[in-house]
Amino acid sequence: MGLGLGLAAVALSGSAGAAAAQTRETLIAARDYKTQNVRTDAKAKVTQTAQPLMVPPLPERKTAKAAPIEPPLPDVWTAAEIDAAKARCTQALKGLDAVITPEPPIKQGACGTPAPIRLSRLAKVTFTPAALINCGMLAPLQTWITKDLQPLAARQLGAKITTIEVMSDYSCRTAFGRVGNKLSQHAYVDALDIRGFVTDKGQKVHVLDGWGATNRDIAAAVAAAKAGEEKLAQAQAEAAKPQQDNPRNAKSGASGKPATPGAGLVKATRVDSVDVVTAILPGPSKKPPLAARLGGPAAEAAPADARKQERKATDKGREKTAALSPGALATPPAGPHARFLRQAHAAACRIFGTTLGPEANEAHRNHFHVDMAERKIKKICD
Repeated sequence: MGLGLGLAAVALSGSAGAAAAQTRETLIAARDYKTQNVRTDAKAKVTQTAQPLMVPPLPERKTAKAAPIEPPLPDVWTAAEIDAAKARCTQALKGLDAVITPEPPIKQGACGTPAPIRLSRLAKVTFTPAALINCGMLAPLQTWITKDLQPLAARQLGAKITTIEVMSDYSCRTAFGRVGNKLSQHAYVDALDIRGFVTDKGQKVHVLDGWGATNRDIAAAVAAAKAGEEKLAQAQAEAAKPQQDNPRNAKSGASGKPATPGAGLVKATRVDSVDVVTAILPGPSKKPPLAARLGGPAAEAAPADARKQERKATDKGREKTAALSPGALATPPAGPHARFLRQAHAAACRIFGTTLGPEANEAHRNHFHVDMAERKIKKICD
């Protein structure tokens, strides 16, 4: 009985120890769970804090649409373009007395023409060197030659035109003096620059030599004459200032010899259409003093060499003055070459789309430019 109680006590004690141990393990597990949860919460908080802020996306940028790229100009003419141009040439040649040589198509970007020709002879007039043009130039050139140039040559030169001297024809370039990049008619094989003409009598009528003075020359001569008159008036005024100190009737000097009249005695004369100012230099002298002058003949008292030098310079100046005299330049030159060229230019203005000559600018002083450019308002004639 006692043994049974002892075993029961031991069992009870063991049960109690086991329960205590289980309770202790439960507490430890609860503690660890709580600690783990705390750490997990802290980690979650840290992780949540480290997340970046959400920024709304920017609106989509609208980019400008690129302009469409124009395709480059073809480097060759199409077969249809060449055939059409040749057909126009065949039509243009009908009824014309022309010697031509067909040339290969020309294509340099925007320059050129599908069916160029080399013109050697037209209406019994030779083009030297042969001109590279398009067929659209043939009819206007023939009209100019037959209706105007030949009648004018017969009337003014007493001869027939046999040759037209060509300065230039086709050239892929812009026009002289034109603002921007617009091409010249030369670029379209549609223009001709003419240096001059030759007759059956061997007369050479060149634009540079035969045209005469241009309006620019006249304006320059008028300006030079005005400047000369102002200079002369200024010199007269400057020379007249000392007259009050050196009167004409000054008394003789201490030596008893008559004193030379004082400086400032000015005599303005005109000799052979040349303004002359003579100023008497001061001081006694046995020989008359040399004249101080502006133009005119030399003083007779000058030595022979001096007179020769003065005369040479005067003659040269007189020739230049006569050549640039506004009165002489105001009327067109009376020579037959000038009349022929000016009337030929006027006739070309009635036929061609553009006619330029010496009056246009300095670049055209030595030739006529003619082309068949289409004009919306009126033809250009300079």
